[in-house]
Amino acid sequence: MDYTFYKLLHMIGLCSLFLGLGGMISYSKGTSPFKGLIGAFHGIGLVLILVGGFGIAAKHQLGFPTWMMIKLGIWIVMAAMIPLAKKGILKGAALWGTVLILGAFAAYLGVVRPFQG
Repeated sequence: MDYTFYKLLHMIGLCSLFLGLGGMISYSKGTSPFKGLIGAFHGIGLVLILVGGFGIAAKHQLGFPTWMMIKLGIWIVMAAMIPLAKKGILKGAALWGTVLILGAFAAYLGVVRPFQG
C-alpha cells in the first residue's frame, strides 16, 4: 500500500476517534441511545490511527523516534478517555480541554517531528 492510503486511513481514524469522544463527552451526564455507536467510533478510530500511523512510519522508514513514542503515549491516553469519563475522573471542561490539548499536541508532533534523534 502507498503512503497516501496510510495517511488517509490515519485521518479517517482521527475523525472517527474525535466523533466518538465528542459523543461520549456530550452524553457523559446522562444515558445515550447511541452508546454502542459512540464506543464503536472510538474503538475503530483508535485502530485506524494506529494502523495508518505505523504504515506511514514504515513507508518513510522512520524507525521509532522519540516523537513517535510520545504520540503512542497520547494514543494510550485517548484510548482511556471513555473509562476515565465514565468513572468521573475527568469531567466537563477538564475532559474537553484534555482531549483538545492532546489532539493538538499529537498533530504538532506528527507535522513538526521534533526529537529526531
